[in-house]
Amino acid sequence: MFADDFSSRQALADLERAAGGDPLADDTSAAFDRAALPDRVWAATASLLWQAMAGGRRDPFLEDIWDQWQAELLAAPAPIRAALMNGFQRLRDLGLLEERCKPLPDHRVTHPRSSVDAALKTIARAMTLPEMDHIARADYGMDVARHRDALVALLADPDVAYPPGEFWYPAEVVELVAHVPKSTGYIPCMAIVLLDALRTGDMQDNATFRLQGQWAELFALPQRARDSFLAAYRHLYETDILGSPNLPKTFTLPWVENIGPAPAKSDRRKR
Repeated sequence: MFADDFSSRQALADLERAAGGDPLADDTSAAFDRAALPDRVWAATASLLWQAMAGGRRDPFLEDIWDQWQAELLAAPAPIRAALMNGFQRLRDLGLLEERCKPLPDHRVTHPRSSVDAALKTIARAMTLPEMDHIARADYGMDVARHRDALVALLADPDVAYPPGEFWYPAEVVELVAHVPKSTGYIPCMAIVLLDALRTGDMQDNATFRLQGQWAELFALPQRARDSFLAAYRHLYETDILGSPNLPKTFTLPWVENIGPAPAKSDRRKR
């Protein structure tokens, strides 16, 4: 494989899915056939992108496809459209495609940021009173009341965002709990960490660091949390925030096609 960084591995994995599982076996002539069914055009284009990236070679036909078929490619279902657009972007980054072949940021994203945020906020606000008590004590029992008040204010905030300039209350206890996957309150704390990463561009590498150490545990979470967290990590990758974390060489993010409507908000006071 020409490039073995995380971004290239992820782009290749998504293109392989978009190609139908075997990008070397596909009939790529459909990419140039105006009479071809749309799904054949998408699969053929994914195969061409995969072959160019895996082989580290320029394919001038891809520039023709970019110039002539953008509308058809952008009409693909979100996971396929994002896979194709990220394929073009990665080839461009690797110097294997002309500079003009630059997808718009929104075209590279599977789930809009608003949908990912909504799913994470719902998970964060489902924090129970016992979880809140445990989280507030996570800093060796220091400043429990202040951390707890800060947690209440955080969950009541429309954006579930830390106060501007505040780097300790309740961020310290939230990050401590999010560091231990089986700890009480881990799931809502992880949702808060990911919301902050999406908002700030993961400036402190809190989300990236946890993916490096917790990827196996993330896959084992209940479906709602797992899919929402993986959708958040995919959004970080698709917006060039998640670069090349220290992950197993075989690791890539799966497709999460539907993170679903947000469940009804729980009343934490009754828990």
